[in-house]
Amino acid sequence: MQTEMWTGLIGLGGAAIGAGGAVLGGWLQARSARVERAEGHRRDAAQAALNELLQLRHELMVHDRERPTDQNYGLTEPFQNFMHTGERRLMAMHASALLIPDPRLRERLERVYEIGNAWLLAPGLGAGAQLAWMQAASREGIEVLGAFLRGDPLPAEYEGFTYLRQQVAEEN
Repeated sequence: MQTEMWTGLIGLGGAAIGAGGAVLGGWLQARSARVERAEGHRRDAAQAALNELLQLRHELMVHDRERPTDQNYGLTEPFQNFMHTGERRLMAMHASALLIPDPRLRERLERVYEIGNAWLLAPGLGAGAQLAWMQAASREGIEVLGAFLRGDPLPAEYEGFTYLRQQVAEEN
């Protein structure tokens, strides 16, 4: 009876250890999958924001090459429509950026959004200056998101963007 009892206890202990290992393995696998899903969502949100900024930058470059030199062009409906299309791209970038868990990156992209739309609140800016503000914002956002997606440290603001940010701060 003694041998049978020890054999049973050893078998029961082995089953308990096996079950515990299976539970632990399942928990670790679920945790790893959750982390991978979160990383995927983070990267997808950053990529979506980057795509909006790349498209905006392209549209700005094309528009800048083709825009008329007329002094009143900035007041025309086609120009205002173009700028509001850029504003919508910045809004889409901003919406995607809100899904990124990195607070430093979100803060930097918030500044990109503010500077990209500051032309709306700056009376007297000509068409060229309005385009320049949006170009500076898109460039800054592309550099920051590119570094983030590569896993590099976030770069320092480039001088042109810092200058525009200081102008906006002084006006407000």
